[in-house]
Amino acid sequence: MAVQPESSADEIQGLRRCINDLVSILGLPATWAGTEPSRIVGDLLGALLNLLSLDFVYARLTDLELVRTATEWEPKPGAQAIGEILRLWLPNDTQNWPHPVRGTLEGREMSVVPMQLGVQGETGIVIAGSSRVDFPQQTEKLVLSVAANQAAVGLQASSLLSAQRRVASELDQRVAQRTAELAATNEELRKEIAERKSVEERLRQEETEFKHSEAHKTAILDSSLDCIVAMDHGSRITEFNPAAERTFGYNKQDVVGKHQADVLIPPSLREKHRFGFARHFATGESRVLGRRLEMTALCADGREIPVEIAITRIQQEGPPFFTGYLQDITERKRNEHALLETHAKLTRSEERWRSDLRTLQSESH
Repeated sequence: MAVQPESSADEIQGLRRCINDLVSILGLPATWAGTEPSRIVGDLLGALLNLLSLDFVYARLTDLELVRTATEWEPKPGAQAIGEILRLWLPNDTQNWPHPVRGTLEGREMSVVPMQLGVQGETGIVIAGSSRVDFPQQTEKLVLSVAANQAAVGLQASSLLSAQRRVASELDQRVAQRTAELAATNEELRKEIAERKSVEERLRQEETEFKHSEAHKTAILDSSLDCIVAMDHGSRITEFNPAAERTFGYNKQDVVGKHQADVLIPPSLREKHRFGFARHFATGESRVLGRRLEMTALCADGREIPVEIAITRIQQEGPPFFTGYLQDITERKRNEHALLETHAKLTRSEERWRSDLRTLQSESH
């Protein structure tokens, strides 16, 4: 009869310990607000390991695997190693898991109790293990069950909070992006309106008689003193202004659509011209674009005249176009030649004068 009070006292002490354990487990969610799943699972495993004096507690989520082992367990096995052994012990169907399972883990006889996180284990699993033969006791099962439920709730709250943060972040990014796009669009519209007003005002001031851009372009081409020849990406002539007609002796309608090399380039230079044109399209390099050069051009009557030429590439979408500005420098070359001849004559005259002076000086002595 003396055993009964001791048994009752042990039972009361066990219940008190169970209540204290449950209070500790129920207090964990208060520390989980806004934390990551790894923190939640880590806290849970540490609490169960200490409260129930377990040998190990293992948890597996969708993308997370953790284990906590008793201090005296050396060397400590990793989560992946324990997980692989436990997969052999437990069937894939979580509904048919036995409670508990007895087996050898890392050379130790263990009783393990698997628990689902979530109604169907959709959140993950927690597996507690102890070498005690009487594990798990009824109070321990209760603590493990409550702990699993608390962890499932905490993980669901963390997942929901993470999803809310992600949605909020995405929404903020979209709003910020859309706001920036609208601001940029508005700024572009303001600039475009200002530029359009400026262009319209400039056009009205400079040439009020022109109302269409084509007419404006034609006036510029017609009034230019330089020869203007425009070409497409195939080197075919698209514009040939009156100055070019006068200089080279061609009519515009006779040369538009023809290759520039066949019209203005002397036969001896055509192959070099075609090679340079092809190299520009292949490499983007050019020895002609943006520079003023002197070359020889061919006239309709077969004459070859010296010209100064500058070629620019028109910046636009699609295939490129080019504009060439040419000047007949025949007169300049003639004047340069005359100056050179005059300079040569002066040099020869100066040499004769110096020679005569030296002769007179010699005779006077």
